[in-house]
Amino acid sequence: MTKITALRIALTLAFVYFGLRKLTGYSTDVAIYDAIGFGQFPRYITGSIEVLGAALLWRRGFEGVVGWLLLGTMIVGLSALLIWVGPPYLHMVLLMAGTGTVAYHYRDQIGQLTQGISHNK
Repeated sequence: MTKITALRIALTLAFVYFGLRKLTGYSTDVAIYDAIGFGQFPRYITGSIEVLGAALLWRRGFEGVVGWLLLGTMIVGLSALLIWVGPPYLHMVLLMAGTGTVAYHYRDQIGQLTQGISHNK
């Protein structure tokens, strides 16, 4: 097993766990979204992105795009914690490092996808 495969497994487990917590209304997550002050709707969006992203980390050809999507989700989440809620942050930083590594490892896919889109016009 390669290191990037092991990282994708770890990220899959983490995003399924955290995403399902949000989608099922785990009390800590509900309280965090209450503290942020935008209601519970963003919790469902974030949870859906996390669970879908975890699955799409295994879709050949999309690993890089999904890495960027999940990295963006983690940046927004960490920003919300920093501004409105407070600690803990460590898990967010670790998830950002992991998704950033996946996005970087599969960075050539982004160019291939954009070339495919521009050639279809």
